[in-house]
Parts: sequence; structure tokens; C-alpha cells
Amino acid sequence: MSNVNYAAMSDRELKRYILTHRDDREAFYAYMDRRRSRPRKVTIKLDDPAWQEKIISAIRVQLKSAN
Repeated sequence: MSNVNYAAMSDRELKRYILTHRDDREAFYAYMDRRRSRPRKVTIKLDDPAWQEKIISAIRVQLKSAN
């Protein structure tokens, strides 16, 4: 069992940790649980006149959550 606090790490830190500690399954599962808890995709119809605004909004949300 690990004494590392995965919840205190940012997504970027946790991903970096996993890449350097590939045998730490708890870290991997913590990262995957975190990823699964987020909304998956933005659905935009091809004929939606506001498609650009929706894409920009989705990108902004992802950028905020990455910090």
C-alpha cells in the first residue's frame, strides 16, 4: 500500500507520477477513476448554427479543469 496522496495531485502531476512509477496500480486506478468521473464528450450536430461557440466553450472548460 502506498502513502502517496493522489487526491492532492493535479491531473498533470498524477499522470507524471504514473509514468515514473508504472508498478503503482493504486495511482493508475486513482487516475482512471478521476478521468471516468468527468463528462465524456460534447455532442454537436452538424447543422447546429452555434457549433463554433459550443466547441470554444468546451475547450475553455477543459482548460480550466486541467489547471
